[in-house]
Amino acid sequence: MNEIEIKVKLDNKNEVVEMLKKEGCIFSEVKHQVDTVFLEKSVTDFNIKPGMIVLRIRTIGNKNLITLKQRKEKTMESKEIEFGVDNRELCKDLITILGYKEMVTIDKKRIETKYNNFNICIDDVDRLGSFIEIEIVTSEEGMSNYYEEKMIELCRKFGIDLNNRINSHYDTMLYNLNK
Repeated sequence: MNEIEIKVKLDNKNEVVEMLKKEGCIFSEVKHQVDTVFLEKSVTDFNIKPGMIVLRIRTIGNKNLITLKQRKEKTMESKEIEFGVDNRELCKDLITILGYKEMVTIDKKRIETKYNNFNICIDDVDRLGSFIEIEIVTSEEGMSNYYEEKMIELCRKFGIDLNNRINSHYDTMLYNLNK
């Protein structure tokens, strides 16, 4: 599957949530997510180049997921594989034995909804602030420009300031903040 997303830092989180609710969006309960991100041991910074594999263990309550992401060349698309694991610590050991090192941990609270075909997440990320992520997961190839334009239209519709668009991931932002 391919994930296409845009992310914008929100100065008006409550207003955006209210506008989405007025459009019929129903939000999930708040989910507390702790993500630990791993890169190959040979990587010395957090400059993730196309083709590199990023591994993540996400814990939500007592549920653990492992995710492999591989960014595609010159797009906001990533190849993504995700599945559940029973034991977070054993999974961390396995990832380390495979030649990866822990880079950063992201602690966030997330609410989710759907709008048309898009997944929308509103995140409060410890040490970074509030963000909106709009994404679609598709098996279609080469559709990133089309879907990105549709996501930009949604941002405009809901009063989201595209000047605050972030072309970085939380893990990279936190890594740079910690340096």
